[in-house]
Amino acid sequence: MSEQPSSLYGEQPEAPRPQAPGLLDQLVGVFTAPVDLFRRLNQAPSWGWALGVIMVASLVITVIWGLKVDVDEMLRPILERNPQIQAAQIDMVIDMQKKFILPFGILGVLFITPAAMALVALFYWLIGKALPEAEAPSYLQALSAAIVPGLVKLPHMLLIAVICLVRPIGGLTPDKVAPTSLGYFLHVDSIKLQALYYALDLFYFAEAALAFLALRYLVRVKTAGALLAVLVPMACAIGMRLLGAK
Repeated sequence: MSEQPSSLYGEQPEAPRPQAPGLLDQLVGVFTAPVDLFRRLNQAPSWGWALGVIMVASLVITVIWGLKVDVDEMLRPILERNPQIQAAQIDMVIDMQKKFILPFGILGVLFITPAAMALVALFYWLIGKALPEAEAPSYLQALSAAIVPGLVKLPHMLLIAVICLVRPIGGLTPDKVAPTSLGYFLHVDSIKLQALYYALDLFYFAEAALAFLALRYLVRVKTAGALLAVLVPMACAIGMRLLGAK
């Protein structure tokens, strides 16, 4: 017996799968049409090229900064304020840091950066499971939401690299080089408060705003969940900077 056609008009062709936005689409989209970009990524998640570009830019900054920074000027005041380090040990610690600051920085970019983004994506995925607006998200959608908004910081990274190349930076860390944070313009005696001012960076808030949009339109999380997913990592990051300020 012959098979019956699936419909009056025979087999219907499958609808083509949505094509993931390419790197250029993502670079343009985060600045010009983030909501449209994240809706497209919801249908076809993509994160590899964005992660690669962010890591390359981070490596460029790490190498340029590591070759230009005055490690003595950066570390001596911190070590002198540490009662657990004797004065005779300070020079030895600084000499050791001069040898390892660049290789450790490179290893940090290669391993800690992707691991941190994977953990953020896991957090987004769990929030999406708990507070979905529609169907629960996939981990690939959450990973795209954790990585692609970071493309908005590329101009900031380029600015830091250029400043490090064209002028002396003394003992400044990369977050203190560019005039994009409140700490660049306001200087106070309190080390903790100064660290907070440096954390209030224009591009950091731009990334947070894009992360919120990504959670709403890519991961499809409810508004409360998107706010929670953005504010908790932000509070943790700022808290760690304040704790580390010495």
